Amino acid sequence: MGIYPLSYSYLPGIRSVGAAQYYFGYGWDFWREEPGNKCQGFPVENIYPKEGNDIRNGIYLPKGTWIDYFSGERYEGDRIINNFNAPIWKLPVFIKNGAIIPMANANNNVTEINKGLRIYQLYPAGNTSFTEYEDDGLTEAYKNGAGATTLIESSAENNKATITIYPSKGNFTGFIKNKVTEFHINVSQQPTGVIVLVGKKPVALKKATSKADFLSAANVYYFDPAPNLNEFATKGSPFEKVVITKNPQLLIKLAAIDITSNGITLTVNGFRLDAADRLLKSSGSLAAPKQAGLVDSNSQAYSLKPTWNKVPNADYYEIVFNGQMYSTISSTGLAFEDLVPETNYTFKLRSVNKTRRSDWISFSAKTKVNPLEFAIKNISGHETATAEEGSEISNLFDFDETSMWHTEYGQKAIPFELVMDLRSVNQLEKIQYLPRSRGNGILLKGAISYSMNNINWTDAGPFEWAKNGDTKEFLLRDHPTARYVKLKVTDAVGNYGSGRELYVFKVPGSVSIIPGDINNDKKIDNNDLTSYINYTGLRKGDGDFDGYISKGDINGNGLIDAYDISTVTTQMDGGVGTEQKVALAGKIEMSAAKQQYNKGEMIELKVTGIGLKAVNAISFALPYNAQDVEFVGLTPINTKAMQNMTNDRLHSNGVKALYPTFVNVGDQPVLSGTMDVFIIKLKAKRMLTLDLKLVDGLLVDKQLNTVKF
Repeated sequence: MGIYPLSYSYLPGIRSVGAAQYYFGYGWDFWREEPGNKCQGFPVENIYPKEGNDIRNGIYLPKGTWIDYFSGERYEGDRIINNFNAPIWKLPVFIKNGAIIPMANANNNVTEINKGLRIYQLYPAGNTSFTEYEDDGLTEAYKNGAGATTLIESSAENNKATITIYPSKGNFTGFIKNKVTEFHINVSQQPTGVIVLVGKKPVALKKATSKADFLSAANVYYFDPAPNLNEFATKGSPFEKVVITKNPQLLIKLAAIDITSNGITLTVNGFRLDAADRLLKSSGSLAAPKQAGLVDSNSQAYSLKPTWNKVPNADYYEIVFNGQMYSTISSTGLAFEDLVPETNYTFKLRSVNKTRRSDWISFSAKTKVNPLEFAIKNISGHETATAEEGSEISNLFDFDETSMWHTEYGQKAIPFELVMDLRSVNQLEKIQYLPRSRGNGILLKGAISYSMNNINWTDAGPFEWAKNGDTKEFLLRDHPTARYVKLKVTDAVGNYGSGRELYVFKVPGSVSIIPGDINNDKKIDNNDLTSYINYTGLRKGDGDFDGYISKGDINGNGLIDAYDISTVTTQMDGGVGTEQKVALAGKIEMSAAKQQYNKGEMIELKVTGIGLKAVNAISFALPYNAQDVEFVGLTPINTKAMQNMTNDRLHSNGVKALYPTFVNVGDQPVLSGTMDVFIIKLKAKRMLTLDLKLVDGLLVDKQLNTVKF
């Protein structure tokens, strides 16, 4: 457990300890104080300039007054600040005015912490308080109340600061009662006097002449005009020469006392902590910005960048957008991202200098239409060529034009096929291919086809694209309805395949139908799987087939089988991976120990997989005469994690058939090799010669490729 605040917030970026708060501004990853996306839209430019991250934009400061830990400069909160000076060594750290921060001696690990020393860094302002908690840091004894608390109060008024430490309460094994106390009080100029009371007794303080003198003595004070924050740089390194100093500090060190029986009161006269804002330099007249608005090139589907003319005497500008203040803008433009396409937005803009703020001016702008509004998302794909590690085919469908797909380096890929599963049935309009800007892998020639079931394909026509980095387009002029699209590539630069993105567009305004969504609730879930389990083996012509169950016959063969069920199960429990190294293969055979059976005799049919590869689901039909045999049960042998969805059905035409069906749900191990998969048990109802044959046999892999047997 160790030392930590008695109560604090878990909000990202901020830790609140009573009135003591400190905030870490990580560039544009700012903490939103209010719910409801109050800060939607934030600046995106100049996040990482060339010279070592010198400037940070988009730092949100919550309400209150905040102090730059390094410079002591003050910033008013409830706004987003920009142009913050942050060289590569400097993490933006902001301390809330009034903070009381417990500290320890500098150390490399906890064993070096001096438990006989307590240090408090303070930023006195108004009336604040903080309760420090300490326990052994090793055991769970704190759960039984073994711990100590110390209340610290701070106040500042009329150039006088008062800090009070009350006697500590509580105890735990290893608690050191006699402690040295240090105060590091942040100031902007040297105070005029210091008074210390331990209990009710005054303590005479000596003035240290150096930092080393201060550290080696007790009951001393030292005014450090420029505390060195780079004292631990590697000796002789270039970084040792970098000057890193913070605002002045008054240091006070008191001799060890029993902290459980003695309180401390410290009064600092002539206290001031009021460093000016370094950005405010100019004075005099100040006009509102002119020519404020957006040129067409600065308006996109998801971003807007308003610009304006430079104003004489303006130190910076402020924009109010979506109810949030964006401040300290030194340039004459600021970009906002994560906006909504085709939406009107209103801005308020003004100029600011040291003595004035101009009137607000208002203007509006509208985001453009999203060019990818009808591009189909969540596409998965696979190619017959091997992809380079780290440049997998999934990069081609991730809507990130900075990522890259590339076939394996040093290996000829041409010719190869690239099959896309749209994961929904759509009326298709066009395909756009974004090649790399130049170099190997640009697709040049081939043909495109489409399919509903990844089995039967219809040609859409050939493509022939130029050898350059321009976006390529293929129009599907008849607007076919399909779930799968295939590119058969016959020529590409360097005999490789590559690309930044491949978009498939549906006809604008058309509806995407999710295969397997039997209950039509626009999602795949257990409700759909339950329906499939109940209707496994149902055939066209059965009374229940027509209607909504027929929509579940994805491969259109008039039978609810392993393929149809797999359209649901491959999307459940996180779905399956898009990469498959081994092609689907194999067959299923059935055998019995003998052919002649007497009435009442058990019949065991051994179902064997021959040369199976990448098998994720199995189904077949076993028609039988109900006057000859009855179905007793099915015993899995080597089905791994596959779920048994077998049904014994009497069809509307009077045919009796068993439908052994095993399907993986989610990403589970596949079947590979030659092995006995399961045993079907029947009971002879009369003397018979066994004559049973498998029909409609189907193997399915995770990519919904199929092999019939």
